[in-house]
Amino acid sequence: MGRGRLLAFAAIGLLLAAIAADYAQAQVRLRNISISGEFDQPKVVADGKSSIILTVRVTENGQPRGNALLQAWLESGGGLLIPEWNYTDEDGYAEYTYTPNAAGPYDLQEDTIAHVIDINVGRLFEVDKHYRIQIPIEAPLTTD
Repeated sequence: MGRGRLLAFAAIGLLLAAIAADYAQAQVRLRNISISGEFDQPKVVADGKSSIILTVRVTENGQPRGNALLQAWLESGGGLLIPEWNYTDEDGYAEYTYTPNAAGPYDLQEDTIAHVIDINVGRLFEVDKHYRIQIPIEAPLTTD
């Protein structure tokens, strides 16, 4: 085997070792990361105009995780959850605004679930911490 091949195999081995170490470290850190959320009001009316604010907090070992990159989407239900991508502030907080689709008083209400992930737990590649929360929706009293 030539010296060039040996160096190439060594470089690949070092790269794989670094990736494996990063993944293992991220898995350990993942257990210490917590995501919680709360709404600014008890319910939002599904009239197509009303909104509710979801405040998410990310901590690691009980300390705020500032500048954590979050991605959010609606796992089920309808409406608009914005922004899709968000960073936590220095205290570990990020805010999302949800506006449900307009519904009539007799429409069946499907559970609306927001899914938020902290995607930057690993340093070399993405390792995710997931959080799901049901959004409290109320049918409108009239269809005006």
